[in-house]
Amino acid sequence: MDTAEFTLSAMSNLSVQISHISIDMFSSLNQHESHIHKECEIYLNLSGDVSFEVENRIYPISRGSVIITRPYEYHHCIYHSSAPHEHYWATFSAEGNEELLNIFFSRQKGRDNLILLDEEACNRAAELFQKVINGADPLGRRIDLLSVLYLLKSGAKGEAVESVKGMPSDVTEALDFMDDRLGEDITVEDIARAAKVSVNTLERHFKDSLNAAPGAVLRKKRLISSLSQLRNGASVAEAAEKSGFADYSNYIQLFRKQFGMTPLQYKKKTKK
Repeated sequence: MDTAEFTLSAMSNLSVQISHISIDMFSSLNQHESHIHKECEIYLNLSGDVSFEVENRIYPISRGSVIITRPYEYHHCIYHSSAPHEHYWATFSAEGNEELLNIFFSRQKGRDNLILLDEEACNRAAELFQKVINGADPLGRRIDLLSVLYLLKSGAKGEAVESVKGMPSDVTEALDFMDDRLGEDITVEDIARAAKVSVNTLERHFKDSLNAAPGAVLRKKRLISSLSQLRNGASVAEAAEKSGFADYSNYIQLFRKQFGMTPLQYKKKTKK
């Protein structure tokens, strides 16, 4: 006789938002800047010429690629062409459900965000997401969402890459130069000089590769650096200074605009 005795973890209410979207890089629905939020997120790619950035790491994306992020991991999608981008996108509350959501929480922040599904599993995940969208029965919706989470556990882990496919060497050199000097007073002219190209060429290549200007990327890298400083115990003033922001009040304004909260609010929410 086979028997088992165990306790099932209680499941708190989930506040879920799921969308099935088909857009291109010019759509007003796109969020081109990194963002953070308090929910877990699942992104399932069905088509599109895109990559995904999570915590300063870039993941290559193809059909069946899944990006998972837990609360307060910054992330965004990078477009490389105007090819149609079809995907499912789901966010849901995590508080009280951390044990059941171990694929989100049993890893280091900014690591193992990419899961690769084969064609059969990709189709099944899309089918389950669509059932959640169309369903009316609360229990059925919960079962289908949990089935997606269980399916993701069977996927292979994907690796981040150092640079995006086709990225010009001057862009990668510029990014490295920025990373080495985030706390210094550097300009776009300094960055172009280090990359051995003109400012106009560098700006054009940044636009083509990352859909952003070098100055905007430098600012975002500095803000991202300050996130790490805050998580590791630095005061808001220390995080601003170490990340290259000479103007303290401007830093707070930029941080709020980028991440939807003040540096102090972020520090409190991510306190170890």
